[in-house]
Amino acid sequence: MIYTESIQMIYEKLQDEQSKMIYINRLNYSLTKDYYYIQNIVNNTVRKQPLWKSFCECLIEKNAKKEMVIFGSGIWGNILYAETRSFIPWKYAVDSNPWNKKTGKLPVLSFEEFVSGYTGEWVVISSYKNCQEMKGQLLKSGIPAEKILNAGNIIYELTEKIIYFDLKELLPHNEKEIFVDAGGFDGKNTKQFLDWGGENAYSYCFEPDGQNIKEAIRNLKGYTAYEIVPKALWSKTTELAIHVKGNFATCVGEKSDSSEKIDAVALDDFLMGKPVTYLKMDVEGAELEALHGAKQLIMSQKPRMAISIYHKTEDIWKLPGYILEICPDYKFFLRHYSFGDYDTVLYAIPS
Repeated sequence: MIYTESIQMIYEKLQDEQSKMIYINRLNYSLTKDYYYIQNIVNNTVRKQPLWKSFCECLIEKNAKKEMVIFGSGIWGNILYAETRSFIPWKYAVDSNPWNKKTGKLPVLSFEEFVSGYTGEWVVISSYKNCQEMKGQLLKSGIPAEKILNAGNIIYELTEKIIYFDLKELLPHNEKEIFVDAGGFDGKNTKQFLDWGGENAYSYCFEPDGQNIKEAIRNLKGYTAYEIVPKALWSKTTELAIHVKGNFATCVGEKSDSSEKIDAVALDDFLMGKPVTYLKMDVEGAELEALHGAKQLIMSQKPRMAISIYHKTEDIWKLPGYILEICPDYKFFLRHYSFGDYDTVLYAIPS
């Protein structure tokens, strides 16, 4: 009965139809694990965008003239294949390091094999991060520029480029915007915030993984209005076991077989009352603990928040439920930024 009332209260706080659609489908997915509900979300968000529709139409048009291959067998190559295989009969995939790589059921050729057997196919680059390098590699090997398409840029525009900053209700409205980037990863969200917030913006970037910190420093070259805090956020200031995944994620917890430890801090303890206008959390399932550690901040300052709400089954009701428990003034929006079951974000905006 308590959960039923909480779920209903959260629903009533949702501010638009898209948020309600995402909430109902994520709730059903949490309860049933039926992927049908995730497909409903993706169909009504990312796949519905004009940019994605026009790109798919472009692929269909060009495929009618010549076969297509995917260049790049990483995560985004597999996304591209999965999203287009129903209407594009891809010939094969290409990767500079093809060993142990898979792109759906496609054969994966080395770059040398591809070049030696090239017969005029369209080459679709799947990566955003390495797209210029990959295009240069193709051109240097004699692949005509007019035969190269870039899917990586399209996927990036629909997902990573806009996550945390596309909601109009978030628009900067303070002379000095101060950001807490909890789960700073490679620093790109801090970089986006500093561009978004203007010349007086400042960011605290919390990231416990040393490898990710090095990448963040590289990505933030030329920026000075930030502090990288090499700690995890938690409900209290303590030491946690850490499971490091390098380029993907860093998970922390009080109980783990890992012998590696990391310092963790409650956000309230770290800030000691310092102002924050925007709080973002993507901390690999530790969001509820981190919110507990930010209780005083939320109650006293009411920052705008963007909270990842997909890591745990119960996140869809527990995270907004806790926010309303300590500060009922918040209203909610939900947005989804991937072709899968990840990157669903809860936006909490003070009334």
